[in-house]
Amino acid sequence: MKGRDLIAYLSYLYDGNWEEIYEAIKSKQRVTEKEIEDFLSKENIGPYLTLVDAEYPSSLKKISRPPFVLYYKGDLSLISDDNYDNCLAIVGSRNSSKYGEDSVKNIVEKLTNNVIIVSGLAIGIDKIAHQSALFSNKKTVAVLGSGIGNYYPKENESLLDEIVNKGGLIISEYPFNVEASKDNFLFRNRLIAAFGKAVLVGEAHLRSGTSRTVNYAINCGKDVGCIPYPLSNDGIKSGCNRLIKDGSYLIEDDNDIYDLLGINRIDDEK
Repeated sequence: MKGRDLIAYLSYLYDGNWEEIYEAIKSKQRVTEKEIEDFLSKENIGPYLTLVDAEYPSSLKKISRPPFVLYYKGDLSLISDDNYDNCLAIVGSRNSSKYGEDSVKNIVEKLTNNVIIVSGLAIGIDKIAHQSALFSNKKTVAVLGSGIGNYYPKENESLLDEIVNKGGLIISEYPFNVEASKDNFLFRNRLIAAFGKAVLVGEAHLRSGTSRTVNYAINCGKDVGCIPYPLSNDGIKSGCNRLIKDGSYLIEDDNDIYDLLGINRIDDEK
């Protein structure tokens, strides 16, 4: 019985619930060879990467409660240690404004193609980040709060397919058919923060879910950049403006992103 298959079986058994998997491992839950064989024979199990595999990203080993298993579809090398320095996580409001969407679109599309965009496949800023990356021939990584076969929202089906077809990656710590839930979405935000060398907040309201991802990033010692919001009646409620006041980097264009990531601009070959 291989250790990686045992871990994957426990992940499947407990629907990717980190605490339950941890307790099963801690208590040395008895698992038979037959149970493992039956598990491996099921459809839609893999491919998967486990905590004991050599390819497991170093960035995840540094966070609290690293996922025991990552299920994926697409190019896993995008989250490898070799690509870490070029990964930019983008988060933001689901109820995004045209200003926020246009700002993210303009910045992402101007970035050179060595930059990899990581986001959460949600509506709003996440969706714009993925679409802008694809439009400008960049690779993008979508981190789900559900199983790959039960993604949410369903309206993003064509986007999910395009990400994979254009060399990107869909990844989740939840087995294939696990349904989306609020708790899963909040918990997966630590992975978005971990995969990115730095985090860009495209748009956020005060007390929004985006703040959870920002907190994960700060706790991991990562830099956070924010697109400033115009001064207006809504502007005073901007989570981005508050974060900038608190010390986050103000991001105006693509050059600021290279500084945020600490990399040089590499012009694409014509």
